[in-house]
Amino acid sequence: MTRAVSILMGALAVCACSSDRGAGRSGDADGGDGASASMATGGASGQGMGGASGQGMGGASGQGMGATGDAGSGMQAGRSGSGGTTLGGGGASASAGSGMGGRSGRGGSGGVASGARAGQSSGAGAGQSSSGGDAASGTGGSGGSGSTSTTGWLHTKGNKIYRDDETVWMGRGANVDDVYLCGYNYMLTESNIEQTLENITDGLITTWNANFIRVMLAMASYPTTSTFVTSNSQYKTPMTKFINSVGAHPNVYILVTLRSDESMIGQDQDDGDPEATGLPSDATTTPDKTKFPTGTDAAYIALVDAFANSSFVMFGITNEPGGNQLPNSTIQAAMSHAVDVIRAEEDKLGVPHHIVSVQGQGWTSDISFYGKKPLTQDNVVYEVHGYPPTTSSYTYANIPVILGEYGSLSNATSFFSDLETKQISNLAFSFSPYSDCDPDLLQVNDSSTELSPTAWGTTVKNYLTSHAP
Repeated sequence: MTRAVSILMGALAVCACSSDRGAGRSGDADGGDGASASMATGGASGQGMGGASGQGMGGASGQGMGATGDAGSGMQAGRSGSGGTTLGGGGASASAGSGMGGRSGRGGSGGVASGARAGQSSGAGAGQSSSGGDAASGTGGSGGSGSTSTTGWLHTKGNKIYRDDETVWMGRGANVDDVYLCGYNYMLTESNIEQTLENITDGLITTWNANFIRVMLAMASYPTTSTFVTSNSQYKTPMTKFINSVGAHPNVYILVTLRSDESMIGQDQDDGDPEATGLPSDATTTPDKTKFPTGTDAAYIALVDAFANSSFVMFGITNEPGGNQLPNSTIQAAMSHAVDVIRAEEDKLGVPHHIVSVQGQGWTSDISFYGKKPLTQDNVVYEVHGYPPTTSSYTYANIPVILGEYGSLSNATSFFSDLETKQISNLAFSFSPYSDCDPDLLQVNDSSTELSPTAWGTTVKNYLTSHAP
């Protein structure tokens, strides 16, 4: 760290981003919808009109019966309908003829010549729409505020993540800071913080060619605390604007992780910094029934409400629940409950189900218990952290896995080759030019535009640029 304020932060135990990867981590050491200008022929997902390729007639497979066999579920808000190259369409690969809606549960996009999909803001003034397309009539929703997104909805199947055209999606990128700048801005006194975050992330996307970003909310946020539920001008507003700016980049996704919240419980008080190891609570386990009557549920509901129509957003439940102190059953039960809360709010709003990432045991280096008993909800991915990650920690035939954090590689060439073969989405730690968030990809130079890589950063940058889309 290069500034006097960093010394102060160290005294306050603020920079939790590096303190949670100490010797105690033995588990790691092993190894809007905005649909616009809807044409009359833009069929809804309940009409069997418009295939995924937008050819105008018939479902994506089986003449409107639904490519995946789950058409007609209606209440399950899954992938949004995709517009076609000429006519616009109904449900993406699962158009239902039952009138209840297939996997989409939302209206198809309008007849957009470019083939923009529903949920991808197209047309004048379109952003993340506050009123989506009508699933029964196929009419387009009005454009909402926010940045334009050209990124379609993702879904899981087997052990892979898929785009709505049923091609496998693989994310490659890095972790970035929130407004706390990994402890540098611990008193939230920095001006133009949104622009700072945008500059940093734009560099990662445009120069390093990342298509996957992870941001952890309230990282290194002590002693100043804020919440996505109530700290609007201080935290929620700038973070919402920043996250939407990421969605303005075509084909870039962001994993929005609720790393730290006062409503969380079960923190590891013995190893590293407990800030990084919260487990979400609920109404029965909340640490304060007055302040948090429903535990962490309110935070997840607030996140869904903020990004309901944002196809480029995934939700991360937490960071490294319990460190190495909680049993698998406790973690799994809390994760399942949190996913249920998110799904209930999505269904209430009538929006597609976002990808949700759940974490494991041993600073989330171990997700083997999920491999034996996966969660029952749809669109769930299982997150592994490792410094370095062992091959077995992320290799599963029955569940989709992402590497939410990785570093300290012993053989980068073979590691990256293995990820490519298995199509494992991955996020290196950490893209932080203001604080030394070890292992840091950048030189700490207090600049949001001069993003100079460390030796570790050069390794990751070479990987990302060599796999640029």
